Amino acid sequence: MIKNGLLFIMGVLTIYATSSTADKTNPNSSTMEISPAAVVWQSWVDDYDASRRSVDGWLSLVGLYWLVEGENTLGSAIQNRHRFPEGTPDRFGIISVTDGQVNFVRLSEEVRIDDKDIERAILLPNETVVSLGSYSFYIIERERGFAVRMKDTESPNIASFDGTHFYPYSESWVVPAKLVRHTTPQKINIATVYATVRESDSAGWLEFVHRGKKLRLQAVSYGPDSPMMLMFADKTGRSTTYGAGRFLDVKWPEDGDETFLDFNRAYNPPCAITAFATCPLPPPQNRLGIAVEAGELFQGH
Repeated sequence: MIKNGLLFIMGVLTIYATSSTADKTNPNSSTMEISPAAVVWQSWVDDYDASRRSVDGWLSLVGLYWLVEGENTLGSAIQNRHRFPEGTPDRFGIISVTDGQVNFVRLSEEVRIDDKDIERAILLPNETVVSLGSYSFYIIERERGFAVRMKDTESPNIASFDGTHFYPYSESWVVPAKLVRHTTPQKINIATVYATVRESDSAGWLEFVHRGKKLRLQAVSYGPDSPMMLMFADKTGRSTTYGAGRFLDVKWPEDGDETFLDFNRAYNPPCAITAFATCPLPPPQNRLGIAVEAGELFQGH
């Protein structure tokens, strides 16, 4: 398992030094070299690990509160419809949901709306931020409706996080693939961890060969300016990887239908590290009968 770039480099230097010593005494020994692709992958792992540790990342989530039509009281006092964490005011504010619009009125003068000292505002999903000290929240909209997503930049989960863990890099898991596009636009029904079904645009099928057997996975499209996304599960989910599945970003073919699947970059959904995410789950057609021994591991087994 690789925790960070420093350990990786130290380990490689140790191996290289040992191999170099062996060369002087054993003519059949050979030095161990790192491929350029492995170096690029390690840089990606380091960036990914840093994003997981970020004070504004998934580990900062401390609450997810589904809103009802009408009035939603917020605060740490028990009488509120949505009880906020200790350290927030007893009466934080009131959110009113009416005809698809989310309105907020603060009940504490310490509360700021987009860093402004104002009493009320319309909360635009994923845009307007309400804050107080280390706490902040914004509105998300999902199939189930609107919800408050709350963060704490001082969450103990950030400090206690022991880092990401991956299988060692393997070029054998960088697999050529062919994108088989749909003749007409199609949707994929994606179940979520909060018991809803999400409709997403399908990019088509990504076909590849593993040990002589042709396999395929259906990819989600978020438009031509974003990579395709695979949500998949495989046999390693029983022992070494996240059981609910993993994600993989895939480049669109630059010319024609040919691309590749770099399973070394398969990563866990945020639900692997927080209970306050709204993750999609791999569709049934993306559950592989093989063990993909590459990508991010899961320590919760």
